[in-house]
Amino acid sequence: MEVHHHPRLEHKPKPWKEYLLEGLMIFLAVFMGFIAENIRERIVEKNRANEYMKEMTHNLEFDTLRCYLNTTKNINLIRGIDSFRVELKRAIAGNMNGNRLYYFYVKYGSGGMGHAAFNTSAITELKNSGSLRLIANGKLVAGMADYYDRRLPAAQNFLPEDQQNEFGKISEQMFSWVYYDGLIDVAGKMNTNFDVHYNYEKLLMMKPSPELLKTNREELTRLYNALCNYEVGIKDYNFFLSYVKGAAVSLISSIKKEYNLGDE
Repeated sequence: MEVHHHPRLEHKPKPWKEYLLEGLMIFLAVFMGFIAENIRERIVEKNRANEYMKEMTHNLEFDTLRCYLNTTKNINLIRGIDSFRVELKRAIAGNMNGNRLYYFYVKYGSGGMGHAAFNTSAITELKNSGSLRLIANGKLVAGMADYYDRRLPAAQNFLPEDQQNEFGKISEQMFSWVYYDGLIDVAGKMNTNFDVHYNYEKLLMMKPSPELLKTNREELTRLYNALCNYEVGIKDYNFFLSYVKGAAVSLISSIKKEYNLGDE
């Protein structure tokens, strides 16, 4: 029997140009994929940066409002303290008026100073997430650092808590709560402005006139000095609230300009 052998098929090698072309196509496909992914990441990061900046403008707008409200409240408080100082100077000179002293102390000296609580949620999230790098504008980053690392701490450091506490300690040795039980009755019953419904005018009409626990010149002078320190502290704090407010307004403007954010 005759056996027929089929000729074996032989594959000719591809020309080197085809290998080069295939390699080039693979490279281009990978490279284009890399570019597409890079573009996608940049779009995502840009959107994320925009969201952070929107939140930061909301934080800053909150800060400007708190600065305004508390500055206004403290200005009214300072006016009352000025009148309180005048009355204390009269008492030191020997012209004691218990009704007016109690009136000014209860209304203006026993608390009520306004201090701002600042909103730092956006900058905290930016730092904790490592997303601060998304802010490409170096000048804007510097402005944010100036605001959050310098101005806010400065305002918080000038909050006159020590002066307020010292004045309060001396006042407790001078004034008696016996004369204003009505204020205790309305404690905790505040309106939307955090003011209590108390008729301070009752203290001006009280008979017999309420008496201070200590009336000698030395003690009255100590009270006067403590009140002066407290007033100076409030004025310094108000200056820094204005310092913060001006920076916040400027930073809002810079952010809106950089990220084309309109009023929302």
